[in-house]
Amino acid sequence: MARSPNSSILFFMIARLLIIGLSLAGLAISLYFTFAYYGRVRKSRWVPEILCAREGSSCVTVVQTPYARVIGVPNSLLGIVYYPVMMGWILVAPHGEIWNRGVILPLSTFNWVLAALSAIPVGLGCYLVYTLRWILRIDCPLCYAAHAINLALFVLLVVAM
Repeated sequence: MARSPNSSILFFMIARLLIIGLSLAGLAISLYFTFAYYGRVRKSRWVPEILCAREGSSCVTVVQTPYARVIGVPNSLLGIVYYPVMMGWILVAPHGEIWNRGVILPLSTFNWVLAALSAIPVGLGCYLVYTLRWILRIDCPLCYAAHAINLALFVLLVVAM
């Protein structure tokens, strides 16, 4: 079923806002995990206790495992790069074409590249959820939230193209 031009514009605007909102939430979680990774979490009052705000919590335990790093880099640091890239792309991407060395290229090509790249955190997230549940046997609501955000971002990028 084809969408009318007005409904398509509204759909893309809503998708962009959702991507920005989810990216902000993912960035906040990544910053929190980075602070936890480097031992800077001390009974933080700004994070509800149920979401790992104490020393010795599931979040602090998770970031101390070997699964908290990809090629020696903390996963959360990768998120600190990934989420602003997502927001930046959505905020500065023109409406259907982009210039590359004086040549106008269809934006959909770049959107597909971004969607393909966003599949990487989704795949890694599936592995990490499996690791949390079956290997480490730790419940980490904030971890699950981050992986759900990555999946939602991937779906939005694919659907909004």
